[in-house]
Amino acid sequence: MYKSLKSDFPILQKKIRNNNITYLDTASTSQKPNSVIESITKFYRNSYENVHRGMNSLSIDATEIFEASREKIKNFINAKSSNEIIFTKNATEGSNIIAHAMSSLLNDGDEIITTELEHHSNFLPWLSLCKNKNLKFKVIPLLPNGTIKEEDVINAISSSTKLIAISHMSNVTGQMIDVKKIKTSTANKDILFFIDGCQSIAHRKVDVQELDCDFFVFSSHKLYGPSGVGVLYGKEDLLNKLPPVSFGGGMINQVELDSFTTALLPNKFESGTPPIEAVAGLSSALDYLIKNKFENYFDEEVTLRQNLIDELKNLGNIDIYGVSDDTNASSIVSFNVRGKNHNDIATFLDQYGVMIRSGHHCCQPFMKKLKIPGTCRVSFGIYNSKEDISTFIDALNKTNKLLS
Repeated sequence: MYKSLKSDFPILQKKIRNNNITYLDTASTSQKPNSVIESITKFYRNSYENVHRGMNSLSIDATEIFEASREKIKNFINAKSSNEIIFTKNATEGSNIIAHAMSSLLNDGDEIITTELEHHSNFLPWLSLCKNKNLKFKVIPLLPNGTIKEEDVINAISSSTKLIAISHMSNVTGQMIDVKKIKTSTANKDILFFIDGCQSIAHRKVDVQELDCDFFVFSSHKLYGPSGVGVLYGKEDLLNKLPPVSFGGGMINQVELDSFTTALLPNKFESGTPPIEAVAGLSSALDYLIKNKFENYFDEEVTLRQNLIDELKNLGNIDIYGVSDDTNASSIVSFNVRGKNHNDIATFLDQYGVMIRSGHHCCQPFMKKLKIPGTCRVSFGIYNSKEDISTFIDALNKTNKLLS
């Protein structure tokens, strides 16, 4: 067991109805350490101004913090250039930027491949693009246990395939997809590779050059940083080819009455005033994770997941999804208590200070394929421990009795 970091997170020191908070919903959003919270206050107190626009000392200071954060993110995911790091309001916006921009490169009959495992944010933009451009939309089906086989994606690739959009890690089951295996299969083919990294970014070391992906998106709020900012990574040559999809201040070079030219990367895709304070907070979150060697917690999260699965199996009345002997997974367990409503379970657990997620988790095709309305979902972060599993199981047993 690694050093507990729970004391660094002030919200986890609160009590709810005289119960300690047992936070098991990190796949939805992570809690924030003191250093991140304080960094935002410090930025507002000492450095707040708009970026890239002013010559006064505050604007220069804010711009330096903003661009240093971009450089830090570049290093964190091992991008080649800071020009490949685009700030967005969240990962969903990053997906939509690429989907809209790709419209200029695709033609009737071209094909996009995705899966039934995807979060709506990595499904709907491509579905909409295919409908609007008369493209083929190929969806790789789930297996009966709620997992995806990489071979099924590879075997679905055709001469018409132009883009594969896939999650690095499922937000329902925690399954880690071997995206490198899929990418390698496309060697010497004119196929772009888009990765939704919202879950994996906090549970695996991400190296976009090693993955050789063309695009990668993630959100700050799942990485112990503030909400309101996300990151779109794209290979520089591709981003230079794609047109901007949002227009206004900050993304232009010259404007005439009848024409305009765009700014160079990364500004080309960053119109308007950005979430400056959130970027500063994300930078602080990365500092916190690096300082605490967060990669040391990866194996711990896998162990917690397996411990929870074992405990749930011992209860005997639980259906667990996405579990198989050959599935690589981390930090997320989705389940249902037979004969009980998932929302009722989550509501009653909250009475004991245990916070999980219930519902379809923005993955309705997944739920419909398994013929369930939703699940209970437990997800771990770097502040969780085996004691949290014991607390959860105790509360779940009490809940079961109350709902009997």
